[in-house]
Amino acid sequence: MKKLTVFAAFTFATQVVSAQALSADKLLSTLLMPTSKFDDWAAKKRFLLSNSSKLNDTLVKTYDYKAEIKKKKPVDSVKRCMVSKEWKDNFSLIYQTSSQAEFAALVDELKTAGYHCNQEGDPATATLLFQHKDRSAITFTEIKDSTTLYSLLFHDQDFPDSKDLYYADDLLYFTSHEYLLYYFGEENVTKDFYYFSGNELVNCSVLFINTARQVVFIWKDEVNRTGIDDVLFGGQLKLKSAMQSGKYVAESNWIFKSGVHAGMTLYQLRMLNEENIRFYGGSSPNTGMVVPTTAGKINFKKEEIILGCVNCTDSQFSSAEILNADDAMADGKILFVLSVVLNADTEERNKKATQPMVSK
Repeated sequence: MKKLTVFAAFTFATQVVSAQALSADKLLSTLLMPTSKFDDWAAKKRFLLSNSSKLNDTLVKTYDYKAEIKKKKPVDSVKRCMVSKEWKDNFSLIYQTSSQAEFAALVDELKTAGYHCNQEGDPATATLLFQHKDRSAITFTEIKDSTTLYSLLFHDQDFPDSKDLYYADDLLYFTSHEYLLYYFGEENVTKDFYYFSGNELVNCSVLFINTARQVVFIWKDEVNRTGIDDVLFGGQLKLKSAMQSGKYVAESNWIFKSGVHAGMTLYQLRMLNEENIRFYGGSSPNTGMVVPTTAGKINFKKEEIILGCVNCTDSQFSSAEILNADDAMADGKILFVLSVVLNADTEERNKKATQPMVSK
């Protein structure tokens, strides 16, 4: 009797999955489909548009599944829906089903296709991120009208053409370690650790390590290495591998759209900003850091600059909390841009690149 019960349960699960409206492969294929054709494609799969709304610059559409009717009864009773999100040239899709077996089959299909997850947990009860090349899928559950909907959010990341990748700012498109691997190649991307104050270590990813094109990515989500917190350029970066080997990158070839780059003199930075620049002196815990402000041509809140100095050993510098560029240069101080931290939170592109979140 026990074997019969198990067989019956298996048969039921197989029937549910076989009645599945869409496979993971078909759902992923919609990410490359022109948005103008999506409504017709969804209708052919029996998903009919039920609601359309605009949230800021994002168009959100909801499609409800209409099961085939035979002998005045639906072929299956599984509740399904899709939610598409369109903004600028980007598109993401949420697929929801009330069948846990169907959901499990979709997740298994993703795993077979090479999608990996760095987290532990049951996709049916936890929010998990699966990544593969330029695509991602997020699992979550939602309750609608007392029905639990097992959900997958699919997103295909848009990248600039290689010929257009010139400025440091353009690296904000690469919002995960997986994206860096996909675009730049495994031989050019390294996992490492970065030291903050004291012995505090965080996971980071390094692009073109130990070269003049080196870039360090600090992630908001360290486990999945996704969501850019900061992008670091220039010399004296506190990488664990560099501190162990003694190999430090002295210069950086990256240039920002503002014209800022590591190695430029304080005079060049001052002329570029067209306003006097204030920076922290020797008595400050942030010695050498330019005071974050949007005054002048350069947004120092977005591009956090650390200055180095050749001859700042006098007591006047060491006792000062804040100095300004004009006075420092008049006093003969030789300062230069040592490193630049690109603060991703101030960049709208980064917000858009990570927009496909679980929030409905």
